[in-house]
Amino acid sequence: MASRTKVAYVLTPITFGGAEKVSLNFLRTVDRNRFDIKPVLFIRPWEEELYFARELRQLGYTFETVPVALKTDSDPMRVPRVAHRLHSYLKKGSFDLVHTHGYFADICGQPAALALGINSISTCHGFIASDLKLKIYIRLDKYVLRMCRMVIAVSEGIRDELVHSGIRDSRITVIPNAVSLLCENVQLLTHRQETRRTLGIAPDEIVVGYLGRLSEEKGLIYLVEAAAELRDAAVLVKFLIVGDGPEKAALEQQVNDRELSNLFTFLGFRTATEKLYPAFDIFVLPSLTEGSPLALLESMAAGVPVIASAVGGIPKVVTDGVNGLLVSPGDPIAIKEKIRLLSVDSELSQRLGRAGIDTIKAKYNIDSWCREIEQCYGRV
Repeated sequence: MASRTKVAYVLTPITFGGAEKVSLNFLRTVDRNRFDIKPVLFIRPWEEELYFARELRQLGYTFETVPVALKTDSDPMRVPRVAHRLHSYLKKGSFDLVHTHGYFADICGQPAALALGINSISTCHGFIASDLKLKIYIRLDKYVLRMCRMVIAVSEGIRDELVHSGIRDSRITVIPNAVSLLCENVQLLTHRQETRRTLGIAPDEIVVGYLGRLSEEKGLIYLVEAAAELRDAAVLVKFLIVGDGPEKAALEQQVNDRELSNLFTFLGFRTATEKLYPAFDIFVLPSLTEGSPLALLESMAAGVPVIASAVGGIPKVVTDGVNGLLVSPGDPIAIKEKIRLLSVDSELSQRLGRAGIDTIKAKYNIDSWCREIEQCYGRV
């Protein structure tokens, strides 16, 4: 039997968002007879163990943890210290390949791999620079990505940004994210009924859902504005917001200020999302920037009609009027009109939902996606 390729899989799982879900999807599906994957998690030691780490343990993975900082406030030596510790771990481990995810993993992992002569891959999920520190990290990230043998971009837009930053096009492979079909139709109906009953949602109420990180780039302020417009137009819908993030308090305040508290329910972070999607009648993703959004794909896999901003990789997934509806980013009136349309046109909603499932089956199948990444491992 041929020896397995030993891969150090390096990432910083902060909250359980899209990048973390992508990694777990891969680690669940990868051929472990061919690849010996050793996850390396950059963690905040003062925080409790993350859901991501608990899931790894359930999947039978042993993993290395590296503290990203020694204390909660400023730690100017974090990059060289983490890079040194990772270098030592990689040197002792006799790895064939290093695969990094995210700017901090890239900045620490790619130079360490290069110094040891280990081939490397990075998956680039996108660049979001919300403050000066992140802008500096992203600039460093784009520089160290030139050290990679291959960069996997999750959308064509990210590929273009990488090329613009000086990374050779020949080293970039575009592999959009993928998801499993969440359940069969009977299970979807069961999950819908159970979840709506638990949340106190009547069978005839129209529920608009969002699931993901509550951060500025997700454009949720425009969903709240759309909700106010719908109320003023006497269109009766309710909103379920699932997730956590830095904008949660501000969004809740905005909902209170607009006197929409009776229409919005903030569920916080949830893990069993496969039971939540079927409870939605409509899924809205009002993002201002995106790569290849997992929540959008998961909604489509559950047969939920989607409304999404035409940004990033979304127009590659959603064809307006065919398998979902597109709006311009930052346009609450357009969001309002699309929600109103789907709330009154059940035939259109059902058609878009069925087309969404067909799209996932045909183009975003998780097994095919995983084999593509394995092929990248083989080529590198």
